[in-house]
Amino acid sequence: MKSSPLFPEIKPVRAHRAMRKFGIAVTVISLLTWSLSGCSFSTEDLIDALNQLSAGMTSVADAPDDSDILDDDESVQDASLTADAPVTEPFTVVRVVDGDTIWVEDDQGEQYKIRIIGVDAPETEKEDQEGEPFAEEAYAFAKETLSDRVVYLERDVSDTDQYGRLLRYVWLGEPAGGDQETFERLNFSAILVRGGYARVVAYGEDTRYESELRALEKLARGDRLGMWAYS
Repeated sequence: MKSSPLFPEIKPVRAHRAMRKFGIAVTVISLLTWSLSGCSFSTEDLIDALNQLSAGMTSVADAPDDSDILDDDESVQDASLTADAPVTEPFTVVRVVDGDTIWVEDDQGEQYKIRIIGVDAPETEKEDQEGEPFAEEAYAFAKETLSDRVVYLERDVSDTDQYGRLLRYVWLGEPAGGDQETFERLNFSAILVRGGYARVVAYGEDTRYESELRALEKLARGDRLGMWAYS
């Protein structure tokens, strides 16, 4: 049975200790009842009962402390969080719109427009607006890196934005772990930021990698890479 507010989970050691204590209580109560009721019992019976009582107390004393077990469980859970690889799905890039927007296709031929989250690349020139500095370079880099490539998409909190685009992180290869080296090498948001092709922008609750990306942005600004050469 799963634990719930009404039925909390009982750890095996706790149950074991409780049963031992219950057995000890039964033994003591039995001895007192026999004595008060005037019943007689042999010396052998008394010795046997006392031996059982002593064994029960020793077993309880030797049982691990509940707090130690809880700490062990929590430490294992924390370790698994840092070791887990991001959950991703493979798609093929069929078109690059600009530095942070692409079209992908799944194995069924369905196509989706993706807004790469965590970053904001300079806007390319459009009919109603001029292009921003380093926009063409960011677009060219994204096109060269992503075109016709199988990528792996990871969702954060939100699914789509107000324009109906899927909000996803893009990985250049399936990440086998959640370590910093893998993130900097395969996460396209990290690659854009470190190369100065995009700035870090947090949208709503989609902030899973914000601290890592801001650290990379600080390095890019310090090195005056890409768009930061214009500031």
